[in-house]
Amino acid sequence: MSPTRRALRTGVAAAAAAITMTATVVAPAAAATWPNDTFDLCATNCTVGGTWGGVVWGNRTAELQGTMYDSGGVGTTVYFEAYAGSVKIDGTTRSTPADSASPFHFTIGDPDLVGGFDRLKIQVCQTNSGPYWCSRPVNADRDGVAENLSSN
Repeated sequence: MSPTRRALRTGVAAAAAAITMTATVVAPAAAATWPNDTFDLCATNCTVGGTWGGVVWGNRTAELQGTMYDSGGVGTTVYFEAYAGSVKIDGTTRSTPADSASPFHFTIGDPDLVGGFDRLKIQVCQTNSGPYWCSRPVNADRDGVAENLSSN
């Protein structure tokens, strides 16, 4: 494992701890209906760029926290899309410039949508003038199963 990859990986434990603490501190026990999901995705391989983090599910929204990195020299973008069934409810991207790492922490979903969303699609791509070298998309589901999603 390269020193850059090793250094970036050390943030995984910190991000996971922060997600757990955030869920413990801000979410009352009654609201913790669904288990949290985690993800660790690479664009084409983990030497050029990727992301890792977690999803804390709420009733109508989800909180995402993690880190994305680029070591391929072109920049990395992570695409997040929230779905209720097959209907896209919300979507956002987070990007980091070439040869750097950037944390992210945000909420996705529609707080006014009764029932909220039940699936979060995540995909990471190396970027330059547009997306290329993308991971396969993975889906985190709001259900009774804690998922550890990976593109590896």
